[in-house]
Amino acid sequence: MASYAGYGIIQRVPNARVAGLDLSYDRVGFDQLLLLGATDGKWMRELWGEPSAHSTAPVLYADMLAADLKRIDADKEREDAERMDLLFGELSSKTRVESRPDPQPLPPKRRGLLGWLFGR
Repeated sequence: MASYAGYGIIQRVPNARVAGLDLSYDRVGFDQLLLLGATDGKWMRELWGEPSAHSTAPVLYADMLAADLKRIDADKEREDAERMDLLFGELSSKTRVESRPDPQPLPPKRRGLLGWLFGR
């Protein structure tokens, strides 16, 4: 979620799948968490000990991430195709050109006082 695009991916993953991930301290660690400083790491080691690994969720669940990205791309392509059908489907079905009737001649304009005085 370091970028706006990453946030959009997280929003499209079902909540039950995200909730089922094992992202415990011992498995993920804290070295990859950019917002934590050296003091935070020291306190975490004192409280919970040294984790067995320092990793990230995309590394731990690379296969799941790849499947979700593939599904999200397929959904996006399907949505784009549906939008194009909605926008341009009517245009492709109506290929004949309708002729307009001849316009009626405009009635003569009424001349105002200045037009009458100056002959316009």
